[in-house]
Amino acid sequence: MHNLNYAQEAGIANIVFNKVVGSMQNIASSLNMITRLKKWRSTIEAVISNIKRGFKIFTCNWKGCEHFQSKVLWSVLAYNFRVLTGHLLANLKPVPLR
Repeated sequence: MHNLNYAQEAGIANIVFNKVVGSMQNIASSLNMITRLKKWRSTIEAVISNIKRGFKIFTCNWKGCEHFQSKVLWSVLAYNFRVLTGHLLANLKPVPLR
């Protein structure tokens, strides 16, 4: 309930929870918006999982908040470079040998 109140006070119009328990309820402008927000969340969770496994960020040995933020930033950048490189390589056409 605290998260719902906090989001409403912050002016967020569409609020969708993964699991609706008790008196909590999703607040969205349409069923389409609820579906889009749930898909967005699952995409974000997949990216976070991929970053954690691919760059071994199960625990951060860097001490302090600034170091932790740096570790996350560089890991996200590395992940994005890896994804972009994969797309570029997949779209390259092999040059035929003569």
